[in-house]
This record gives sequence, structure tokens and C-alpha cells, in this order.
Amino acid sequence: MQKSLLRWTLRLIGPVLFVLFLWRTDIDAILLSLHDVQWVPVAVSLGLMPIFIVVKAWRWRIILAELGLNPPSVWTLSRIYTVGLFLGGTTPGQSGDFVKALYLRNSNRKMPSLLFSIFVERLCDVAAMAVMAFIGLSALAANFDVQTQMTLQTTTTLVAVVIFALLPILLIRKSRELLFGVLRRLIPLRFRPNYDAITGQFNALDIGMKPAVRLVLATMGSALSTAVRIWLLFAAMNIARVSLSAILGATGQISLLQALPISVSGIGIRDVVLVALLRTYDYPDAYALALSGLFLLINVQHIIVGFLFSLRFPIPSENVNGDA
Repeated sequence: MQKSLLRWTLRLIGPVLFVLFLWRTDIDAILLSLHDVQWVPVAVSLGLMPIFIVVKAWRWRIILAELGLNPPSVWTLSRIYTVGLFLGGTTPGQSGDFVKALYLRNSNRKMPSLLFSIFVERLCDVAAMAVMAFIGLSALAANFDVQTQMTLQTTTTLVAVVIFALLPILLIRKSRELLFGVLRRLIPLRFRPNYDAITGQFNALDIGMKPAVRLVLATMGSALSTAVRIWLLFAAMNIARVSLSAILGATGQISLLQALPISVSGIGIRDVVLVALLRTYDYPDAYALALSGLFLLINVQHIIVGFLFSLRFPIPSENVNGDA
């Protein structure tokens, strides 16, 4: 009972923050901000959804293939991924996204392996968004002297490179085992059994150099498609003073925070990041809330399109042929 209460309390954090921002902001100012929106960039952003999905599906197919799970076509995986966007967008922390595995299960594709493939895909996204988040920190350098600017920009760039370099290291077995072995020596003896159980999940993942490169490229393409869609929303509101690095950083921060079970569809979480960002550039909070509303349009699009796909392609009770 207490655990259930805690879970629901955590889910309310985002909506409560949203209500607080809304209560403290002039509604008329928000509506006025939306009145000046250029809807062509918004339409283009929404229109890029198929590219976003195909790139994600291609990456998932690479992971499934490397796990020996005989993946279906990119088109089939794109349909499943679209349903996953609906399920992920309507659950805290996008946990419903893991239901995608039910579409592929059969005698040759066991659920643990399918769930692990989705976890690896999430890991790729986390790496990409973490890089973008750190890139965004370099935007803060403009507020300091030249020497501090160079130090901050160099540090954030190095951290971003290290994070992204960890991705192929984790994917390739030899480098991964070397890393896990070094880390294991740093862990107290009483925690090593749990550590071994967690790291042992990666044993099935043995990706070669070429597939790892394809995965990294697919992850870069996925992050790029997301960044372009978000940049178009900033352009739609004519928010010109915000630098590109700051937009990338906000995109990464929002994506990472949305993965936490503290909101549904990022409500409230986006507002915190966008209000903090736009205040740095002297934009009123009304602009941030209006921009958050445009962000929500993308989520709503994913949910609606994914819901329609879920009606057309319901979760199979048993997938004998392995094709959804």
C-alpha cells in the first residue's frame, strides 16, 4: 500500500509543477504568445515523425539481429515502434514502451531477450541525450570571462565525447568485459553478487565493430531528428536569442527527465527546463509555457497515431510466425 502510494505521489510531481507554473503566469500572456506562432515550422516538425520512427526501428532491428532474434522488416518494426510511442507516452517514465516486446514474442524469441533489446535501445538514447545535455551546458559559458568560457566549453565537450564513446564500449563484448572487470574491483565484496547479476545480462550482447558503428550512426540520426523537430518549435515562436547549443541541451535534459516516473507525457517536466532556459535569455515565463504546449503537440501526435496503429495492429495473443 505504501509503495503504491509512493509511486502515485512521484507521478504527480510533474503535473503539480505544471499547475504551479500555470497559476503564477498570466494566461492571457500565454495565449498572446501562441497567437504569434508560425505554424509552418510546427507542421514540418510534426511531419518529420515518420523519419524519426524509421530511424529508431532500424536501430532496434540492428540490436535484435545482434542478439540472434531474427528480426522482421524495418516496416514491421516501425509499426510496432509507433504503438510503443503511444504506450510510452501514456505511462510514467515511458514504461509502457516495453510492451513492444509482446509483438515479437514466439518460440524463438523469448521475452527476456526482447526486453533486453529494448533496454539496450534505451541505453543508446540515454547516451545520446546525455551528450546533448552536456553540450547545452556550454551555452552557460557566455555568462563568464574568456578563460572560464574556454574551460567550461572544453570540459563539457570532453564529457560529451566520453559519454558517447562509452556506447560502443558497452556494445562490444571484449571492451565491455574489460570495463566491467575494472569497475568490479572498485565495488565492495557484499555488492558484487548483485553487480554480477546485472552485468551478466549483457552476456547475450556480442556486437561486432561494424554493427556497433551502425548502431552509433543510427543513434546519432535519431538524436538529430529529435533535435531538428525541437529546433523547429523554437523557430515557430521566433525565439531567436537562444543558442543552438542551449536548445540541444534543453532537448537532452527534457528527454532524460521524461524517462523518470515523475510525470506522464512530460507534463511539468518540460516546463521546468524551458522556464529555466528562457529566463536565462530574458524571455517571460509565458513564452516557456507556450513553447511547452508546442512540445506537447509532438507527444499528442505520437499518442494519437500510435493509438490508431494499436487498433489496426493489436497485441497478438501468440506470434507463431514472428511477424506482427
